[in-house]
Amino acid sequence: MNLTSVDPPEVIRFVKQHYPEVQLAKPRASIYQVAVEKQLLPTQRVRWCCAEYKENAGAGRVTLIGIRHQESTRRARRNEVEVSSRKYSGTLEGFEQFRQERLSKPKRGRKPQSVNITNATGERTIGCISGKESLLISPIIHWTERDVWEFLNTVCQVPHCSLYDEGYRRIGCICCPMSSPRQKQREISRWPHVKRGWIRAIMAIRRGGGIAKNSYHKKPCGTVLGPTGSPSSSERLGGVHRAPRPSMVARRVFG
Repeated sequence: MNLTSVDPPEVIRFVKQHYPEVQLAKPRASIYQVAVEKQLLPTQRVRWCCAEYKENAGAGRVTLIGIRHQESTRRARRNEVEVSSRKYSGTLEGFEQFRQERLSKPKRGRKPQSVNITNATGERTIGCISGKESLLISPIIHWTERDVWEFLNTVCQVPHCSLYDEGYRRIGCICCPMSSPRQKQREISRWPHVKRGWIRAIMAIRRGGGIAKNSYHKKPCGTVLGPTGSPSSSERLGGVHRAPRPSMVARRVFG
């Protein structure tokens, strides 16, 4: 299980208690540190966090993810099997043909290196990835929410995280860029350490010129304009431009 550094503590405790055999893979750097490195906060349009911590974190490996078509319009366009390099995206059956074609054309002077996977009975091998590629498999992509709960409560009869009993329908990263402002407010009230972490990251990015440079531009007259060209709330004091305060940026991030 790939951790992101903004995982709900209840989820981590649940996994440790009920599934101790699951390995919790810590990231090379926290999401706050990576944001400072990139000089960019994760947003709905530039959502680099999923690729950094989940989908592309398993380079040279097979990664099982629990996305479902029913969850969102974006996920409705995803496929059952995807190679991170975008060389293939389709069904599990179609991937076998892709694999055979790829293995039949090895690169000259280089022995093909791949990761091969067989099913529980050893009937067939389906994997073929190499280098920094990762193979993403979504085994429940066609399931409905009802299918999920029926499988957990009736078929397997296994416990689930307590957050679902508190009204959460989807559990992901705290203050996910895709969540609504209302959801973000609810989450930072429950987990205030995440808001503090993002404010520190915003201040560090400002020191590097990232937020001020990417979000604002100046006119010769000294007025600081926002991305739309209208005067921003930052002040003009004797021709000195003042970048937006961290609290202002935080309000945009957390709604």
